Amino acid sequence: MDSGYKIPLLESLKWSFQWALAVVLRHQKTAAAYAAAGVVVGLLVSAGAGGLLALIYWLASIPLALLTHAEVLRGPSALDAQTLGQGPGRVIGYLIDTILIGLAAGLSAMVPIFAIVMLTGSASQEGLLVLVLAFMFFAVVVVVASRPALRLPSRVLGQPISWSQAWQLGKGNTVGLVLGPFLVCMPVVVIELIAQVLLPNMLIDVVTMVLLPAQVVLTCAFLSVAYGQLRRANPEL
Repeated sequence: MDSGYKIPLLESLKWSFQWALAVVLRHQKTAAAYAAAGVVVGLLVSAGAGGLLALIYWLASIPLALLTHAEVLRGPSALDAQTLGQGPGRVIGYLIDTILIGLAAGLSAMVPIFAIVMLTGSASQEGLLVLVLAFMFFAVVVVVASRPALRLPSRVLGQPISWSQAWQLGKGNTVGLVLGPFLVCMPVVVIELIAQVLLPNMLIDVVTMVLLPAQVVLTCAFLSVAYGQLRRANPEL
């Protein structure tokens, strides 16, 4: 195992943007459909009637995630059985993996937070402590989730690697795997911040929903780029 291999972060970010653009250009109708659905869902959410639709819209982003992984790892792909698998198993497996990663990261973050609260008293009475706890929660979540997330791209190949393989695959690259998804989605974050300042409240939810597919494509492109490099450096995994 080439445990000394380091993902070239800047190059990986560049490749991720290139792949994300390629996915959008190759699947313009799909991208337009997601954007149109985002507008509808965003308007309903802003009106207080789209909570369930927002969840469905998020679930509907899983095929887009698999499509992005497939484009990067296999080449030109489509929303067909080769990408989505036979039946709903691959999509459901991707969803379950995502939920498990989130639960593991969230529960891991609660341990140090609980310890600090017990040692210092109630966090609700100390504004600074609340900020520290929030930062710690975020930091632990992204660190714990970074390496297991490498299992997600492997699902599109039909033979997902194990959790232990994903953890070993990311060895020595935790910093890159933490920073990569954050940096590659920075344009989306900036646009959302600008929207919050310039747009009326009714349109902020629309912008958020429309940008969700872009965030999915960018994040999955980076995970796929990182996964491909690490698998080539560690073929035994």
